[in-house]
Amino acid sequence: MQQRQDQVLDRPTAILAALALSAIGALFYNMLPVYLGIAQDERQLDFARTGLISGAFFLGYNLVTISAFFWIRRVSWRKVFFATLPLGAAALYLGALIENYAGLLLSTAIAGGAFAAIYGIGTTAVGDTPNPSRWYGVKIASEAGLGAILFLVLPGTLIAWRGLEGLVIGMVLAVALLAPLALGLPRGTANADQDELAHESNSMNRGRHLAIWMALAGTLLFFSGQTTVWAFVERLGSAGGFEPESVGVLLSVSLAFAVSGSLVCASLGDRWGNVLPFGLACSVFLVALLLLAQSATFAFYAAGTCAVMFSVGMGLPFAIARVAELDLEGRYVVLSVPAVGIGAMLGPSIAGALADGEGLAPILAFSATVGITSALLLCVLSTRQRDHAV
Repeated sequence: MQQRQDQVLDRPTAILAALALSAIGALFYNMLPVYLGIAQDERQLDFARTGLISGAFFLGYNLVTISAFFWIRRVSWRKVFFATLPLGAAALYLGALIENYAGLLLSTAIAGGAFAAIYGIGTTAVGDTPNPSRWYGVKIASEAGLGAILFLVLPGTLIAWRGLEGLVIGMVLAVALLAPLALGLPRGTANADQDELAHESNSMNRGRHLAIWMALAGTLLFFSGQTTVWAFVERLGSAGGFEPESVGVLLSVSLAFAVSGSLVCASLGDRWGNVLPFGLACSVFLVALLLLAQSATFAFYAAGTCAVMFSVGMGLPFAIARVAELDLEGRYVVLSVPAVGIGAMLGPSIAGALADGEGLAPILAFSATVGITSALLLCVLSTRQRDHAV
């Protein structure tokens, strides 16, 4: 079954469609900081109610992507895309117009679910390419690139004109420009031989299944640690006494390092496999934490911040590619999407609770712990289970 999909997704138009769907599906998440800031100002929300908007998005996001395990290989990908795209766009726009806070939460959750379905299809499709490591790297870079373009264009144009509504209009226009590329998307496995798929599923032994779950757990923990540092990196700068303007410029520069990490992944492809490069990304992450531990010096703080973003840009594509490598059925790779979402939800919350009243050192310690554990799960244990399964 995987071989059949590889033959379909070896076409440039199909790969471009998969990348476009991933960029569309990740757009709301990438623009979330701006969305939340404008919503807080326009609706006069406190931080708790503003944070719930993000929670509503991830609620819809995770529910849909977890359920995708059961439908991702049983439906027409094109039909799902062209059904969920207008739903997500309409929900976003209504949320920008509705003054009621509960309505804003509901519309955000619906948008999260709609864009998650699109993102799940894009992620699964990239996993069906002949060289997932390379294309996952391009995928992450393209998602960040689209967000960076909108960050530059929208504040002085549509946002200045219409605020939150202008932001949403800009996002919808970007989505509309990318949508025609979805016509190159294969139909998925809606017409595939389900008996053959079931046979492959039954023949897959427990060792390989366990290896997949370990790789997924490693992906979740890796992104949890990365998100934890990203969530509190501005606070680290503030604790170091650095000027807010300098910290803001550094955070913008660090996003370029995330893109460069993804491009390194794309250039390597599967030349060294997925395990060794992921281990290297984890090593870079741990070195970054050591630098951030010395964040009283701006040079160390800046180097650590940029290294963190480089490691996530490089490591996350290889982690997902590892899941795709183990996933002979092509169904489990979509679970990497909720793994990332759950990791993003849990990491900062747990680390914040640990750091309450104890300074920021526990945050770095927590991130180091989950980083080491993710490397152990994905690089060591999943490999052993896979080898036993062969």
